[in-house]
Amino acid sequence: MREPERINTELERTLESLGRAIKDNPPKEEIAAAPVPAKIFQLPLWPENRRAAPNAIFRSALFPALNFKDQRPLFREQQRIFSVGGLEVLFNGERFDQSDLDVYLELLDLARQHPLGTDCAFTAHGMLKRLGRATGNMNHKWLHKVLIRLRTSTIDITDHKKRAFGGLIEGGFKDELTRHYTISINPKFAALFGFGMWASIDRAQRRALGRSATAKALHAYYSSHVTPGHHSFDTLAAIVGLNNSNKRDERARLVEAHDRLKEIGFLCDYSVSENGDAIKADMRPTPGQAHHIVKKIIKQRRKKRGSAGTV
Repeated sequence: MREPERINTELERTLESLGRAIKDNPPKEEIAAAPVPAKIFQLPLWPENRRAAPNAIFRSALFPALNFKDQRPLFREQQRIFSVGGLEVLFNGERFDQSDLDVYLELLDLARQHPLGTDCAFTAHGMLKRLGRATGNMNHKWLHKVLIRLRTSTIDITDHKKRAFGGLIEGGFKDELTRHYTISINPKFAALFGFGMWASIDRAQRRALGRSATAKALHAYYSSHVTPGHHSFDTLAAIVGLNNSNKRDERARLVEAHDRLKEIGFLCDYSVSENGDAIKADMRPTPGQAHHIVKKIIKQRRKKRGSAGTV
């Protein structure tokens, strides 16, 4: 065999061997770049006359009952928000209020018919009508500011072992001529709906409360419970985001809010403890809550009978 032919043959064998090695042992970067199927999140289908959100929303001061006539306060560097046990809520950005929660609840309601991440479309006029607000230019500007705030403020919520962080909405698009919006809800927060960790509220009752921010915040909080126990006034004030240095005025505001909840039929009644430090709300249960209460009573009775039989 002549020298050039021998070199070509050896080169072919080398290239063939190298090709087999690459095929059997692909580069790590190629393996890591393999696409991972996206998980599809679908919100629960709650009734048309109700609005819903994760318990982490209702059981924290994320949407406080604050008066924003003055400059809206800013929280920076992972400011801790008050929440009940099992929850941790951190916040960066411009604070929310109860009117922001009204908008977010309507966005969630629009999104519940489709997998999260799918754009939900609406007109500014239609959203304002949903909210029971006037449809003038001032409210159009207000609505856009709320949507920007829901996008730019960063929330970091841990509900037991589930943690989600980011903006409540991922962003959107607006046609300035038609005032049509397309908004994408952040699907990361859908995990907080899991394992029954969500609650719904009566939309008509919430609307009847108007701009009574404290009553609306309490309405949302109590709606995440079947039978709420006694709460100290200090705890309730922290949950709804009140920060009044005058404790007497703060308690008066909370008592007045309970009166409003009684007026709209949400509470049967309420009672203040003898020492005046705590309050107990007597809720009028929804059909679903009543069913849950009955099941709990039956379970307790069966457990007692079983215990008695083993004596």
